[in-house]
This record gives sequence, C-alpha cells and structure tokens, in this order.
Amino acid sequence: MDATNAYIATKWDQINRSVDMFFTNQPVKKEDQKSSILVYLSSYKKEGQKIENDVDFQFKISLPNTSKNLKIVVEKQQDEITNALSDSSVANNRSLSKNGRLTERQSDNRYTAGASFLVKKSQDFLSSLNFGIRISMPLNPYVKADLQKTYKTSWINIGLSQKLILYRQEGFEEVSQVAFSKKWSPTFQTDFTHAIVWTNETGKFALRHALVLIQTINSRKGFAYSVGANAKFTPTYYYNSYDTSVSYRQLLHKDWLFGTWTVGADFVKENHFNDDKFVQVRADIFFR
Repeated sequence: MDATNAYIATKWDQINRSVDMFFTNQPVKKEDQKSSILVYLSSYKKEGQKIENDVDFQFKISLPNTSKNLKIVVEKQQDEITNALSDSSVANNRSLSKNGRLTERQSDNRYTAGASFLVKKSQDFLSSLNFGIRISMPLNPYVKADLQKTYKTSWINIGLSQKLILYRQEGFEEVSQVAFSKKWSPTFQTDFTHAIVWTNETGKFALRHALVLIQTINSRKGFAYSVGANAKFTPTYYYNSYDTSVSYRQLLHKDWLFGTWTVGADFVKENHFNDDKFVQVRADIFFR
C-alpha cells in the first residue's frame, strides 16, 4: 500500500504532495520507473458556473534497462511549472499560467519519449538527468536535471528540490522548492512548501507558498486542510491569488481505486479577492 500511494503522490503532485500524502506521511522519491497507467475522472462545480466533467490519464512505459542506471521511458506527463504553482488537491481542474496568474484549466499534458539516467541515489539524496523529445509538432527536444536532498532531524524534516529544464521551443525553465515537514503524532502532520519558478517564455519569477495539515484517520481514509498564496514579480513583488480547501480521501477498492471530495475557495486579484467557491469529486484508478 505505501509503495502504491507514494507512486500516485509522485505522479500527480510531484513535490506538492498534499492530498496524496494521506497514506505515506513521508517524502516521496521519483526513481520508480515501473510501467503504469493512472486514469483520472472528476466533476468540478464553481459557484455560478456549470459543472465541468473531466476524464484524463497519465501513463509510463519503461523499456528494459540498457544499463544499471539508464532507463528508456515513454510517458504522458503534466507541466512541471503548473504542478509547482497549483493547489494540488484541485490541480487537475484549474491551473496557474507560468507567470503566476490563475486561469482556467489548460491542456498541458505532454507525451514524451526519452531516457532517464540515475546519476546518484542514496537514502537522503537523488540526482537524475533526463533527455528526450516531447512528441508534438514541431518536435521539441529537452534536457532535464533534477536534484533532491532531504535533511532529517529529530524535530523536523527539510526537503530541497532543484529542477533545471531546457526545451528547444520554450527555452530555459527552473523550479526551486523547499518543504518543511513535521509529524506531530500518528494522526497529524504538517507540510509547509515554498516554490519559485522562472521561465524564459515569460521572463518573470512566480512564487507559491502552501501550508497543509494532514489528518490520517486510518490506512484507508484521511483529510487534508490546505491554504496557499501565489505571488509574482512584474517587476515588483506582490500576491495575486490565495486559495483554501478541505479534502477527504478514501481508498474505495483494493489498492487501485481512490476517491476524493474537495470543497474550497479561490481569492483572485482580478476578482478583487472575492471568494470563488468550488466543490470537486474525483476518482483515481491506478494500475501497474
């Protein structure tokens, strides 16, 4: 169970684990290269708007190792910048553009084929180099360097992440993150995450802070209480959106069907920070 849920946390939320951390309560590393498919279904209702129904999926196909540390991978993935700047409990229904502005959901899924080289791996450090092609027209080659470091103490765990990305089309992108995690008891844990991103496409920095309280009821059920804030530099530093949400997550069947119920609100500068309430019901179906 722990391995399965850790993998789901990695696939959907990358560093922003939030809701999918219910069953793990520990940092998730991304060296798992097993073939898998994750199907996502959701219904999303925003105050004053129609219900939005969505079906999406992600997959990974890992070919046999060419060496001990080199793996050929074909996958459908989501945009790293969107993942870093979004409330992870509803990241698949609305997103932030790369300059930090809240927008409607974007079509940011990407089909890629390439190779993943594990440079170094230890209990508290992971570095990898990925290179390949995003399968779109025109074809878009890329190189990605990923570094992760965890510092564990008797009081708090600190996780650092640095991702450097170079696309032929979009140019250079970078994602820097630091996360402070504290397990107060077998039931409660807090995660305080900060992310800053920069893209050559926008030429601007965007920043997100997120504080999540995770309440584990048992190995199948849990709550997450989240508040977040987004800022951008244009050129002055100011906050342009806030968000809050409460999510309930449950393992519904065996180890492959999960359900999540979320209520929350967004507070966007363009709407004078008035509350935009929403509710979401979603299901994740996972096989590997």
